[in-house]
Amino acid sequence: MTDKQLEYIVTIATEANITRAAQKLYIGQSALSQTLAHVEAELGIKIFLRSTGALIPTPSGELFLQSARDILQIKRNLLAQYREQKQPKFGSIHIGMSQSRSWLFTPIILPKFIQQYPEVNIVFTEGNETELNKLLVNGKIDLVFTINPHTDSRFCYHNLFDEQIVLSLAKQHPLCLSGALSEPLDLSLLEGVSFFLLQKGNDLRRLADLIFSDAQIYPRILLESHSMDICFQMSATGLGAAVIPDTLYYCHRDRDQVNIFHIGKQYSRKMAIVYRKNMYLSFIAKEFIRISEESLRQVYQPLKQ
Repeated sequence: MTDKQLEYIVTIATEANITRAAQKLYIGQSALSQTLAHVEAELGIKIFLRSTGALIPTPSGELFLQSARDILQIKRNLLAQYREQKQPKFGSIHIGMSQSRSWLFTPIILPKFIQQYPEVNIVFTEGNETELNKLLVNGKIDLVFTINPHTDSRFCYHNLFDEQIVLSLAKQHPLCLSGALSEPLDLSLLEGVSFFLLQKGNDLRRLADLIFSDAQIYPRILLESHSMDICFQMSATGLGAAVIPDTLYYCHRDRDQVNIFHIGKQYSRKMAIVYRKNMYLSFIAKEFIRISEESLRQVYQPLKQ
């Protein structure tokens, strides 16, 4: 079987749907279905089962897909090494990052990287953790910025810095005016305070709920949003508080309107870059990681001192 056939079937697995996979590959649905049928007949196995409209890999299919991804990665690694031998400071790099992070980090990292490596083509993809990890596994992305990296045997993690979780309150909020809040923050003083929080399912909301549970308080939630920026800006109005990462506060245009209070190191998060274990880490990828770490620490560490 050919590399193209392997790529086609891996794409079917990624999309879990023949129609979407065909659209992504820019080929006809019937041609893609025929390719799948041909490979299944050649191997004498069923690669996918259809379940509620989605294609689910069979146990034999999982073995095939893992080997197919490994074979395609070996080819990518070989080509990357050949390209690097010819032009070590040229090429491209594909970065994945959440939208909430991209507007914070890209203005810090990219200018320095582009200045040093102007001939490198940077491809940027925004998405949530699940989407980006799927692209990473399938070799569509080289590096992904992640929060609180989970241990996954398929990935390597490079820690960048620790991010602290803080309470944001407008300077004119009664609690700030009273001078009752200080550090370390007495969480019991937040009883009765209104909050602007991220919607459930977000890691920051999970931490906020954990903070409330530990403090045994039941906050009045005025607004739930997908955007931590909106939550922070609403806290600046004086109508309530927000639980935000300190990285958002340090670089925000509204930072002069609020006071922040560190809640506790036990609620901190690690920022990291993740990449596939079997991926050849090119000179350009290593340089992007180095510049990212240096740039972010230069911005955030002095502000925390």
